[in-house]
Amino acid sequence: MQLEDYFEQDSPLEIRLKGHRIGIDRILFDYKDGLTPEEIALRYPTLSLEEIYATITSTSRSDQPLLP
Repeated sequence: MQLEDYFEQDSPLEIRLKGHRIGIDRILFDYKDGLTPEEIALRYPTLSLEEIYATITSTSRSDQPLLP
């Protein structure tokens, strides 16, 4: 599965995890605030660790950051 397969873009500024109403910005803010992927999974029990890691990995592979 490609990283892009995990996401859908609702608008130019809003990217969500496919099948969820959770925007990737929520995951990235929590990660930036120091939460581990496991702690994020506890906060959002409908997300799998795979989806959380895909979100984090997508920003590290991008030429442009998704968050400031």
